[in-house]
Amino acid sequence: MTAIAHRSQLDSTAALGLRLPDGREAFLVRVHGRITAFENRCPHQGIGLDFQPNVFLEPGGELIQCSMHGALFLPESGECVFGPCQGRALVPVAIHIDGDGQIHLAE
Repeated sequence: MTAIAHRSQLDSTAALGLRLPDGREAFLVRVHGRITAFENRCPHQGIGLDFQPNVFLEPGGELIQCSMHGALFLPESGECVFGPCQGRALVPVAIHIDGDGQIHLAE
């Protein structure tokens, strides 16, 4: 199983953009110690959420934010709770974190 990242990569930034082995753009976020992953595609217009590399959270670090239109998403589920895509959600990427902190795609 190939690792896509390591938990320590989220120590200084709390968010990390990456390309999955199948070519999809995705990102990891850590909020309140929980790491989740989503495809980097806003449900509003299908564009990437980050305007700057690895910036996926609003300034308070609690919610995922689309830099284009300011839409806000819950980091637990990807549900849009504010903005033009309210009622829709980010596409989750299932991950598994092993005992060494390696983050893998879930089987």
